[in-house]
Amino acid sequence: MSTIVDHIIIAVSDLETATRDYALMLGRDPSWQGSHPEYGSANTLFKLDNTYLELLAATQSGSGWAGARVQQHIADKGQGLMGLVFGVEDSASFLAHARDAGLGVGDPQAGHGLDLDEDKKRSWQNMTWSETESRGIFSFAIRHDDPDALKPAPISGTGPCTAVDHVVVQTSDAAAAKNFYGTQLGIRLALEQSRPDWGGEMLFFRSNHMSIEVIGSGKYDAERDHLWGLALKTDSVETTHARLLKSGVEVSEVREGRKPGTRVCTVKSHCLDVPTLLVEHITA
Repeated sequence: MSTIVDHIIIAVSDLETATRDYALMLGRDPSWQGSHPEYGSANTLFKLDNTYLELLAATQSGSGWAGARVQQHIADKGQGLMGLVFGVEDSASFLAHARDAGLGVGDPQAGHGLDLDEDKKRSWQNMTWSETESRGIFSFAIRHDDPDALKPAPISGTGPCTAVDHVVVQTSDAAAAKNFYGTQLGIRLALEQSRPDWGGEMLFFRSNHMSIEVIGSGKYDAERDHLWGLALKTDSVETTHARLLKSGVEVSEVREGRKPGTRVCTVKSHCLDVPTLLVEHITA
């Protein structure tokens, strides 16, 4: 069984503005813009090399579970990282494994989305669990009926973001994170180390050429885990940095990354209130 990070959800209050800002930051046009009529939500998708990023907003009516969830997230926390969605190739195999490992996951439920012109449709099966199972992280599993229906986000600027490097989760219970991401979801724990200088106990769950970077520390919320930030890959951080500055995006100076063989810079605007790092890997 292979479980990947299918996509990462960012809740936004104004989808049109968020789409324009994020496209400028990524250096890419959207792969998809559409709606979920039954969910009360609308979205913009940017497919990168290893996963896709979903900007999700409530529709005007907001009548549906997704629209209501976005509204609640923004009311509680403002716009920003909202959820992790895990992709599976075979629903039956995933359910058998996850349930055997103690995850209370429901049976597959069909879903679909329409593009803005309502002439293209994407469909899938969702398998959900309560947020208690994931210590407060909104997440679920998905199997797409046609994995190739979503096309790569067209490049629209120099030095575009190419992929997600890692997404950061903060937890006060590293053992629970190992159980959820590793044992129940079946994602490989590639590295575990104690790094007080980086924030605490570090867990790196690796799949589809990216990591879920879990930071475990007693200083975090004792009851709930939190999605904190995002690191995006670029082939040339200097080129991306120059493009962003020219486009009016606020960004830090380029510096050496804390991981050997990387150069990074921090995006400070147009990132939808998500702490965002741009990463170039100089060495393999």
